[in-house]
Parts: sequence; C-alpha cells; structure tokens
Amino acid sequence: MSPVTDRAYGDRSLWLWWHGLRDRLHGQYGRANARWGHVRAPHGGGPLVWVEAGGAEDSVRLGAGLLRALRADRSDLRFVLSFEQEYPWLLERSLAGLERIGFGYGPSDSARAVRRTLRAFAPLGVLMAARFPGPGLSAALEAAGIRCIAVHTPAATAGRFQAAYPADRGQAEAWHQCGRAAYIAPRADLRTLLVEAQVDPNLRAALCGSEGLGVWCLAGMRPEQFSGINAWWRASALSRQGVLLIAPQERVAGHMGWRLISAWDRKALPAGSVILLDDRRWLPAAVIASDAVHLDEVNAWAFWQILSAGRPVSVAHRSAALSRLDADAAGTEDLFEEVPALALLEPFWHALQRDPIGGRRRGDGLRRLFWEERRRAAEVNRDLLGRVFAW
Repeated sequence: MSPVTDRAYGDRSLWLWWHGLRDRLHGQYGRANARWGHVRAPHGGGPLVWVEAGGAEDSVRLGAGLLRALRADRSDLRFVLSFEQEYPWLLERSLAGLERIGFGYGPSDSARAVRRTLRAFAPLGVLMAARFPGPGLSAALEAAGIRCIAVHTPAATAGRFQAAYPADRGQAEAWHQCGRAAYIAPRADLRTLLVEAQVDPNLRAALCGSEGLGVWCLAGMRPEQFSGINAWWRASALSRQGVLLIAPQERVAGHMGWRLISAWDRKALPAGSVILLDDRRWLPAAVIASDAVHLDEVNAWAFWQILSAGRPVSVAHRSAALSRLDADAAGTEDLFEEVPALALLEPFWHALQRDPIGGRRRGDGLRRLFWEERRRAAEVNRDLLGRVFAW
C-alpha cells in the first residue's frame, strides 16, 4: 500500500489538474473540489474527529465502521469520513441514522489542499483507516500537533503517530521496527467486529430447490483465472451434481456467460450452473450456503467472513492465512487445507463429501478461530475508543 491510493490524490499539480478536469467532465464536481481541499465540516458545535479512508472498498468499509463506533461512544463530537472512491450502498448501510457526521471525497496531498482541509475541519485528531497519510499531510499534522492514529495501516515512512493498531503480525512487526508510533496496540483485526456473523441460511434451498445438489464456492478469484475455472468446472465430476459460486477479488460486470447473482431470478438452478457474485453483499449468504470454500487471495474481509460461517476451507497459500492468526494457536495449521492449484481441489472436495463429520469438525475449528479473534478485537477496540475519548 502506497501513502496515497493513486496519482489522483498525490501532490503533483499536473496530475491533480488532469484528474480534476476528468471529474468535472463526468459531472463529479464534489470530488474535483475536494481534491483541492474545498471541503466543509458538518454543522453543529463541538470538536471534530476526521476519519480518512483511501480508495479501496475495504478501507472505506473500515472507516465507516470506525465512525459508527466512535459516534456511539462520543455523542459530543462531530465526525467526518473522507475517501478517494465512493461506495454508496456501503455508506448508506453503515452510516444511516447517524447525526452530526459528514462524509465525502477527501483532499489530495498537495500543500494547498492540506492547508484548506485542516482549516475547514480543525480536527481534534485524525484516524487513518487502512491507509496512511501522504508526506504533505503527515508533515502538516505533525507541525500542527494534531494527534493521528493509524488503524490497520502498514508502517509509515513519514510522520509521527500517537498510536498504531495493527491487524496482523506483519503490520505489528513493521510498526515496532519503524518506531514512528508512541504506542502500538496488540495485534487484532477490528474488521471481525463488522463481519456478518449471523446470516440467513436460505440461499442454499433457493439455489438447489428440491434437488440434493452440492454447493461449492471459489472466493478471491481474479478475472484472468476465469477461463481456467470454466474449463476445470466443466470437466469436473462435481459439476454433474453441484452448483459453483464464484466470488471475485474485485468487482466485475460478467464473464464466460455465467449467471450474475444480481440478475438471478431466484429460481432453482440445474446441476453444473455457475453463478458469479458480481455484488459483494451476497458473499455472507453464499458462504453459508456452500459445502466448502476455496480462498485464493486472502483478502481480510473475505477471510473472516468465511471463517465465521464454519465451513471447511482450503487456501492457495496456507502461510498467508496463518499470518492473520496467532502464531501459537495449537492445531490451526491443520484446519487450512493448502490447495495451490484447481486441479488439486476436486479430490479435497470429494473427500469432504465422503467424510461430512470431518468437514464439520474443520468448520467448527475455523469458527472458533473467528470468535477468538473477535473477542480479541473487542478488547483492542475498547482501547482505541478510550484513546479517542481521552482527547
């Protein structure tokens, strides 16, 4: 992760003017204005806390979750969430009903934009959600003595932070090495507090009807893998008695002639069907509906959502999965079947069909890992809220 998501939010005037012009041509005047620091604080009195997210959906989701938790804890403050990319459905769902808050596009890292933004917000403190400030903002915050907390952010190369809250062991080690945070919290993934742990299980019945079909899920897949997935599934014996759900790593409009979950008519599907989850809101229900899930890219949100469902899980790289967990958790490694290629996945799924009790045991173990992490995250979250309360 770079200090800023892309050149549209850096400090080079030429790029900023070009992206601003493009935004205006597309009618995105608010984004163009905010890039240069033309922002407004929410109405009302009281100090303001600024939560800054980046352009990735995961960053904005975390930022919105932090803002909601802070609002519940501090009714006397105003809050602002800024981001580099808007996700309307996510913001509507996360921030509905909250008062004395504002959200919208944030500033670039140019000196002019930073000065205008700090003048408009006059923040009591700043929380970085899965990103860290660019050099310009870092220097301005430090010079003004404005407290800054990094939440699930890679270790910074500039600026000083009152505290850092690492999500995994890699982040924790990097923060200890860089020495730029006065306090480093115990490793805990706060995103587990935002995962939908109780999900309606009715999707499976809708997919399969009265047929006793298997439901399998591939998560974290990239578009360049789709052709190979399609060929593998068509040749697989599983396709003659099951349905395949594919959750891509990033949003895609469609591929390979597969059905899109957003266009599904809620009618039962025949064996061999493939559904592409082009809407990420379906992932929790899809995981609960599945007999097993294979996770290719270990995206944090997908990882914890899958573990919370209590389904058997295979991963392309076991080490990537284990890096999100406690290193000394006994038996953890055995819960993740490492399957580095699709050609090796079918035997594992067939083995689960032959041993459903063993599959449930795996799933139960993974669910326990999720709840252990969630309890740890709740403790760390209380520490974070207490730190902001002390402001």
